[in-house]
Amino acid sequence: MLDLKSKKRKIFSEINITPLTDVALVLLIIFMITAPMIVQSGIKVKLPGAVSSDVTPEKNIVLSVTADGKIYLANQELQLKDLFEPLAALLAVSQAKIVIINADKSVAHGVVISVMDVARQAGAEKLFESTEHKKPEWKK
Repeated sequence: MLDLKSKKRKIFSEINITPLTDVALVLLIIFMITAPMIVQSGIKVKLPGAVSSDVTPEKNIVLSVTADGKIYLANQELQLKDLFEPLAALLAVSQAKIVIINADKSVAHGVVISVMDVARQAGAEKLFESTEHKKPEWKK
């Protein structure tokens, strides 16, 4: 006869971490997808609207000019007189030589022209000014 009492049962005491790793990987994927969308730019600029605005790639050099006239290059505040050297260094290693200017719509036109002039002197081949897309006034 088989003696059931003589067989000792082993207690299975290991923790199954498969669901934990599944959740961690899903969260990692979600953060990898959403992080670039969240960290666009920390500089507050109200862009002017334009009907013919285009979407440009994000691998270009971006200059921002805020409503109070502060100039930012790669999230670093610079004076207009100090803009040339860091911008020239970035353009020297850039293949496209494109500079996108995010200027607040309330900034004086002369400030934007001065920034564009410095960018041209630093080696920018193409300059773009960012706008927000808006509906044409005749289609309202």
